[in-house]
Amino acid sequence: MAEALTTQEERAVDEFLAELRNPEQRGAVLVSRGTAVKFLMARKFDVSRAIDLFRAYRNTRLKEGICDINPDEEPLRSELLSGKFTVLPHRDAKGAALALFTARLHRPDYTTHKAVLQAIIYQLDKAIESIQTQRDGLIFIYDMTNSTYGNFDYELCVKILNLLKGAFPARLKCVFIVSSPLWFRAPFSVLRLFVREKLRERVCTVKAHELASHIPMDSLPEHLGGRSRYSHVAWIQACINSERTGVPLSPRSSAPASKDKLNANVRHHHHHPRQRQPNCQNWNGSTHGAAVVGADLGGGGDRLADHGKAGQGGSPGAKRNGLGGQSPLDWDAPPDAAPHQKVSDGTGRRDVVRAGLDGGEEGWPPQKTPRRPSRCQDLRPAGEQAQSVHVPEHGGMAVKELLQYVKRKKKKGIYQEYEEIRKEPPAGTFEYSKKLSNQIKNRYSDVLCLDHSRVTLTTRHDADDETSDYINASFMDGYKRVNAYVATQGPLPKTFGDFWRMVWEQRVLIIVMTTRVVERGRVKCGQYWPLEEGSADVYGRFQVRNSRIEMFQDFKLSHLELCDSQSGERRDVAHYLYVSWPDFGVPKSASAMLDFRAQVKRHQEAAFQAMCTDWTGPAGGPPLVVHCSAGIGRTGTFCTLDICLSRLDDIGTVDVRQTVRRMRSQRAFSIQTWDQYYFCYRAVLEYAQRRGLLPPVEWSDTELETDSE
Repeated sequence: MAEALTTQEERAVDEFLAELRNPEQRGAVLVSRGTAVKFLMARKFDVSRAIDLFRAYRNTRLKEGICDINPDEEPLRSELLSGKFTVLPHRDAKGAALALFTARLHRPDYTTHKAVLQAIIYQLDKAIESIQTQRDGLIFIYDMTNSTYGNFDYELCVKILNLLKGAFPARLKCVFIVSSPLWFRAPFSVLRLFVREKLRERVCTVKAHELASHIPMDSLPEHLGGRSRYSHVAWIQACINSERTGVPLSPRSSAPASKDKLNANVRHHHHHPRQRQPNCQNWNGSTHGAAVVGADLGGGGDRLADHGKAGQGGSPGAKRNGLGGQSPLDWDAPPDAAPHQKVSDGTGRRDVVRAGLDGGEEGWPPQKTPRRPSRCQDLRPAGEQAQSVHVPEHGGMAVKELLQYVKRKKKKGIYQEYEEIRKEPPAGTFEYSKKLSNQIKNRYSDVLCLDHSRVTLTTRHDADDETSDYINASFMDGYKRVNAYVATQGPLPKTFGDFWRMVWEQRVLIIVMTTRVVERGRVKCGQYWPLEEGSADVYGRFQVRNSRIEMFQDFKLSHLELCDSQSGERRDVAHYLYVSWPDFGVPKSASAMLDFRAQVKRHQEAAFQAMCTDWTGPAGGPPLVVHCSAGIGRTGTFCTLDICLSRLDDIGTVDVRQTVRRMRSQRAFSIQTWDQYYFCYRAVLEYAQRRGLLPPVEWSDTELETDSE
């Protein structure tokens, strides 16, 4: 129930609407009465200032090309699901709403300013449907914890602050910048000056644990030192539902909700045909020539065409589908997560491809994606099926040339080389990973499988899930070997059975795990194998027994026995857990990793020799399963080293750049940080020294600080 306005406030509303009447449309107004109240409330019912604010808001949106906001269309729907920006379910002690921007989830090169601003405007429009928020204002928390230089986007920061400061219909009470060491370094100095000049007394730079002295503990999320648990997906679902029902959000609409209930709600609306809104043509409320009286610029997802569609059989509930899937903030987003993925539609427009809703370009209804053959078959043309993307070829560098190249380029040059690779769009689509029933199987919503290289499980006939053939795993070629690796994410409890099904179907002999289960207090991978020697666990139809454990300085080897309960067949699988990757950055020496790789290769070759008479797949044997948390960072580093060193042993040259580029064509965004990329160069040179191909190398290049995992 809306708060009653005083007589004086009602007069202000009438004056505001009269000022914005459009004489060309017989007195039609630009905005609804509710929107007028929002802008007036933000300026304490000063009509002149409220109109200035409305015009600034309108101009900001026009400048950024934000006209029609449809949360069901890409790239907005993926941006909404990312959890990058959210409105928290609780308030501060004085009733102000709390909005949170998580900097570590932003990748400037892989999403557009327009998409981010659309997501912020859409959610804030929903938040200020609450009269309490209109009166008590908004607190904006810019969380920099665990972010890196790669997450920093100065221009976007400026646009967000300009929007909040002078172009949004809500009073900005305070901006809390939850700092990291990066905030006090040179690249942020210009932003610090801008913030101080723009916001003056309303900005407060704090450490995460200091927020509790400004905001009640019960209102702060746990990862910022508070006690509040929230679901970003539930908040987005509440926003969608408010459009569907026309009922404004209640102050606690974003409280954590049952995921079963949320997914059921999504499924309930799955069969509504989505009616696409016409694009807004101008700001006077006309769409395709039809006068729209009361069209609202300030809320409801900018439903400019709603009134124009009256009587055409379209209802607000039929225009939007619910947004399902699990937010990365529900799990804590990965320090080694992939950048936002981008694809081009041929028109020059960049779309973010994250874990959004399933479907084609329209997004609704879902389209069928051709399934990749199981086992080690390939979708390459006939005659090329045995051809790896990593083959002996001209080019590359001998180790002495490589040494001079690295010394000449230094870290800065190698970093720039990596940036060029990182900006290349992915070589394919991610439609199957984005299917609604597959989203909960992805550990991270922005780490998806390319359709053409994903591993396809045998469909379970007893499963209700039509996508029971899906696992977040990709085939990757090795040097002169097709499908030498399966690069996959750290299994989730809900995918343990799928993981062991994949191991069985691909006849995997070796599993390489390059992350610990828990690092820095965060779960990076599920405990998907029995930890204790002699213990056994059941995962789906498979029993896994840990028959023996061997401890080494840098890794642990568990000898596992895998038994299929359906056939009674038993197989041996070796599980290597590498434990010497530091919590931050990369190893300063590649020595331990080189020893680890050598041990894995020896074991793989011996195990394959023991079973090769029973093997009918590609030459070289079954794929090596390699995973970290997301399956792209340390996984990509390990595979890059193995490919490069195999080529060096074979023809005496190395091409790190081409190796990484080709590898990313099969597992998108492999090698996730520049320091992992640089580590590959150093590791190759260290290997060459071991083999006597190079004398000991003295490095004059200073070490740069890194924040990646």
